[in-house]
Amino acid sequence: MNPKRLPSLSWLVLTALGLLPLSNLKAQQGAKSSIYHMGWIDFNKNGKMDVFEDPAQAVDKRVEDLLSQMNLSEKSCQMATLYGYRRILKDSQPTPEWHNEIWKDGIANIDENLNNVPNHTGKHTSFGYPHSVHATSMNNVQRWFVEDTRLGIPVDFTNEGIHGLCSDGATPFPAPISIGSTWDKPLVHMAGDVVGREAKALGYTNVYAPILDPSRDPRWAGWWKPMENRLF
Repeated sequence: MNPKRLPSLSWLVLTALGLLPLSNLKAQQGAKSSIYHMGWIDFNKNGKMDVFEDPAQAVDKRVEDLLSQMNLSEKSCQMATLYGYRRILKDSQPTPEWHNEIWKDGIANIDENLNNVPNHTGKHTSFGYPHSVHATSMNNVQRWFVEDTRLGIPVDFTNEGIHGLCSDGATPFPAPISIGSTWDKPLVHMAGDVVGREAKALGYTNVYAPILDPSRDPRWAGWWKPMENRLF
């Protein structure tokens, strides 16, 4: 159940086309509920079902239609990462000022948003825990991108998952090199499944998995991230 990592533009297109999970926005919809219809969402808010909004259309046609409607700023923003609350993002929830920020044209992904990890001093927020509050808060941010940007392209919520989901209260696991040292593939798969399910429950759509490329130089700061080193 681990979300698979895709290039930014591919992820945004597939999410907007409804081929990847989107948080349950309609269940918590506000004043802009007119864009939500049975079986489709009027992402670009033009009052009609465009090709990219129509689940019955072929994927290639939907992708082509969406890309044709994107301007240069919107395409550029889909190549960028916005780091989450109190890393780069100053607000834990959407504000009117967001309409003047660069992500007014959308953004590819927001990384580690509202995750409240203990070792990140000064980044604690009441929106990170309990988990029900976290999920609702993430939906609020997602709703802003769907309802308040021109094309309504959903954001990809990313998070670290290399040794457990990087979030307050998530299940921790050993470092990837230690997990790999077990040589127990079913156990490794079970750990990944836990990470994926917890990420999905909290609203994350993409988690970073252990690096498959072997570590070749112990001077590399991230040498512990792969599951093996060159000696094996």
